Amino acid sequence: MRKLVLFALLMAAGGAFAKDNLAILPFTGGAENEGETIAELFSFEPELTGMFNPVPRTSINRAIRNEQRFQLSSGMTDPDTAAALGKQLGAQYVVSGSITALGTQKLLVIAILQVDELRQIAGDVQTYGNIEEIEDKLPAMARNIGEAARRDASRLPRLALPPVELSGDADKKDADALAQILAVHLIRGGKYAVYPRTESLERIQEEYAHQLSGDTADEHLPEIGKGANPELVLSVSARKLGTRNMFNAAVINLLTGVQEAGERVNYQNLEDGIQAMEELGVLLGGGTVSSRAVPGGREWKAADEGAFKQAIGEIDRADQEGAYTITLTSSFPADPVSFSPNAAKTITLRGEASPRILSNKRDKPLFTLPGSITLILDAHITLDGNNKQAPLVQLEGGALVMRDGSTLRASAGRGVYVGNGGFTMSGGTISGNSASGGGGGVLVRSGSFTMSGGTISGNSTSGNGGGVAVWGGSFTMSGGTVSGNSAGGHGGGVLAGGSGFIMSGGTISNNSASNYGGGVFVSGGRFVKNRGTIDSTNKANRGRVVYVDRGGLRNSAAEPEVTLDSSISGRAGGWE
Repeated sequence: MRKLVLFALLMAAGGAFAKDNLAILPFTGGAENEGETIAELFSFEPELTGMFNPVPRTSINRAIRNEQRFQLSSGMTDPDTAAALGKQLGAQYVVSGSITALGTQKLLVIAILQVDELRQIAGDVQTYGNIEEIEDKLPAMARNIGEAARRDASRLPRLALPPVELSGDADKKDADALAQILAVHLIRGGKYAVYPRTESLERIQEEYAHQLSGDTADEHLPEIGKGANPELVLSVSARKLGTRNMFNAAVINLLTGVQEAGERVNYQNLEDGIQAMEELGVLLGGGTVSSRAVPGGREWKAADEGAFKQAIGEIDRADQEGAYTITLTSSFPADPVSFSPNAAKTITLRGEASPRILSNKRDKPLFTLPGSITLILDAHITLDGNNKQAPLVQLEGGALVMRDGSTLRASAGRGVYVGNGGFTMSGGTISGNSASGGGGGVLVRSGSFTMSGGTISGNSTSGNGGGVAVWGGSFTMSGGTVSGNSAGGHGGGVLAGGSGFIMSGGTISNNSASNYGGGVFVSGGRFVKNRGTIDSTNKANRGRVVYVDRGGLRNSAAEPEVTLDSSISGRAGGWE
């Protein structure tokens, strides 16, 4: 029986030789067995097994070795099979990874390197809190790596990437992690073929030594170190400036000694350094972005996060008024964007031809808008909160405009927070957001919210105002729909406080509140309705349509002909 199982395994391996072998080494760092566990999980991902034959150098590999030793020493294996056991194929590619502490989280950097050329063909970077969380992220990482591995880099300039030199008390592991992250972004940018001279190279040499140890048939040994030598080298030095580190990066031609490119970024700690390496990769050519001048401003097309960040940086650095447009040609996650109030700018964000998704990577607002900035969300664009504990858009004196085809969704810190400024919604959707402090969809603290179209639906809060909460500003509704929202307190659809809520059109329906005011709860502000509909599908313990704190309620539907005024008591104000 043991012979049959082994024969079946060998036949299966023999039928898969058309694919290159990929040695997956245990990842360095992390808790006990954490690196080996992640490496084994990685070897099961369909994106990689479809391109390579995984050869895990983990407990899986050790189990095979133990079985082989048993069969060879027990005399239960015939000579032909014994010969086959000694002719295992070598790996043409190596997966190496490192795990580094990052505050309360961990940083995982993965690289795939080609053994014979010593070239890195792909890589990815992720942060995680525990092993269960990284397990969910591995499929996306495998897809990113698979896409990069399919690209032809044979005609690209070859760039050697030595370790980053950090002065002072810098940690060697941090320095190597930053170098590997920079390599990932340069590969994604598609401008260079990258040859890392970091710990990744040491891992390739370990694999080569393993293959030379007698486990691999001579005719299948890859020849390490015989690839073409890079003609460029990236020299990166860091200088301490108070609490900051300044990175100076230069691409040098080894033959002429001429500097072909030079850029500078600043960072404070490892977390800042991760973002600095991303920015540095973009500045050195690691983003896919195109732009053109238009009357009164400029337009960009961005295919990835690097290109998007580059476009945002150019807009933010512009010190003159203008209209700027960014068109996303694909979907990707992004770090939060906070604009400088250096000039009055109108920025339009849209998707190309079909919906494009920009998802939030951090527990910070995806967009923060100061007083001089207007952000227009146009057709085919979705901002996804990725369940982060922050608004998708936060107004600090600026303006937000939502048009048809735009969506704000899936934030655990509400869709829009109006701290001060103006939010205008003529179309689009705000859905599936939540917040613990009220205003699951929209919270207005100071400023204004004007709604003439669009839909606010499926938002929730444990507090008051499932769809919209207005505490210190104003809400004017002349069209659109507020529907299917819920509040653990009052005001399933709308909490009307602050300066007030004026309704002259639109529909408020099918909202629910655990306490008062299924459709609208009025507290501390004036609510006036002269048109529009608040129907009886709203639900609450009291005032399922409208409840006015210390003033009145309405349980029957308030159709367009019904006028309501919270400042007038009894039937004169429209109350039952």
